[in-house]
Amino acid sequence: STGIVHTAPAHGEEDYAVCQKAGIDLVDATDEEGKFTDAVPEYQGINFKEADKLVVRDLKARGSIFRHDTFTHNYPYCWRSDTPLMNKAISTWFVKLEPLKKNLVENNKTTHWVPEALRDGRFGNWLENARDWNISRNRFWGTPLPLWRSEDKEELMCIGSVEELFKLSGVRVARSEE
Repeated sequence: STGIVHTAPAHGEEDYAVCQKAGIDLVDATDEEGKFTDAVPEYQGINFKEADKLVVRDLKARGSIFRHDTFTHNYPYCWRSDTPLMNKAISTWFVKLEPLKKNLVENNKTTHWVPEALRDGRFGNWLENARDWNISRNRFWGTPLPLWRSEDKEELMCIGSVEELFKLSGVRVARSEE
């Protein structure tokens, strides 16, 4: 049998890997709020989930749909806001674990765990299969990384205090009282 599969390299890890292998560039037509950008003018400013019905309507009007079915399946929602989530490729910081994995696994064998089963079970399995670790989540409830990059992007450093950031950037930031 034959068919067409929707692939969105900017919105899913597997899609990204398949497109990288095939030499297909990452295309992302949504902004940080999940709304379409001017890359898709007919839906610009519309949330990706709200646009679903409009896209189907427009494709039907053009005679571009052979068949349209609805499948019920689980969709990820934010447990905090109860809004639909969208996977989106963004620039992030990672710790490259591959060079460290052998030492991590060996050191784990000498660590005293309570309960002991974690060493070779849950944590040991995680270490054996560890992948590069994303350390820069940019969610509104996340912990910001204290990194500063110069305007010419030549210098990157970890900032130790609000005062040090002010000296480097000339910008004074308010301290959180939380």
